[in-house]
Amino acid sequence: MKTTRAILIGLAGALLSASVLAQSFPTRPVRLIVAYGTGGVSDIMGRVLAQKMTETLGQPMVVENRAGAGGMIGTDFVAKSPPDGYVVVLSSPTQMAIVPNLNKSTPYDPIKDFTPIGGIAMTPNILSANVSLPFRSLKDLVDYARANPNKLTFGSSGPGSVGHLSGEVLRTSTGVQMTHVPYKSAGAAYPDMIAGNITMVFDTLPSAIQHINSGKARPIALMAAKRAPLLPDVPTFAEAGFPEATLHFWLGLHGPANIPQPVVQALNDGLRKALAAQDLRERFTQLGADPLPTTPRELGDMTRATLEQITKTIKAAGIKGD
Repeated sequence: MKTTRAILIGLAGALLSASVLAQSFPTRPVRLIVAYGTGGVSDIMGRVLAQKMTETLGQPMVVENRAGAGGMIGTDFVAKSPPDGYVVVLSSPTQMAIVPNLNKSTPYDPIKDFTPIGGIAMTPNILSANVSLPFRSLKDLVDYARANPNKLTFGSSGPGSVGHLSGEVLRTSTGVQMTHVPYKSAGAAYPDMIAGNITMVFDTLPSAIQHINSGKARPIALMAAKRAPLLPDVPTFAEAGFPEATLHFWLGLHGPANIPQPVVQALNDGLRKALAAQDLRERFTQLGADPLPTTPRELGDMTRATLEQITKTIKAAGIKGD
């Protein structure tokens, strides 16, 4: 009887502690690590989110840029931070799936070393082409590629980038032969495409939209679950007849492994409230992104699914890392 009573008292104490922890967190600023330099899409979206989460958390969320090694430096910093919820990272498939596959010296495990907190946004990948080319649909492009092996060239922001892997997903899923032309950035690829030196570019919509709006790049199709409000007439790869040729690019919020559940829930609540705010949603839309509120478990499942897909794509394409 005394043992049962002691257990009940212990459980009650644990529940009370968890409740108090959830109610008290945060009591000081939360650091949002952006693993890339200032001015890029991740940095801009991170700052938009941090401003709104400062309101929803009741404490400042401060953006800290820790760039380098394809996002590995900043991401590893978070993996090795105390698991108290005060240091989190703006995560993406690059950090959680591409880098671990291509860099043998990656110092973190994308699954074991992190606590998923919640999704932030989905930013579609888009295939755009030189405006003088005869094809206007993805089917026309694939048919041309099949009839003219390796005549089509696609640019990206470098070997192993999301743009590169997007092209490889299309290539391996359809069996067409295309030539990859890597650049230091996606922005550097567009002048060559516009000049006709390469055929097309795979890029994220926030980066590509300026070239499309100027009429210098022709949008072919989106690698996304649904059409983008910025380009309502551009079909998804699935709508164009190639549902298997899709690589989703998302942004999420991860913290170090073993953050207490009440703290995770407090962060997720603050994140979901921020993503529900009309001004934030409008700003994300302007950037070509869709808010992606999820539970921590859903983000964890999405991270594992992305890791599995990219691992298979890299293996099938024969891409070698360092």
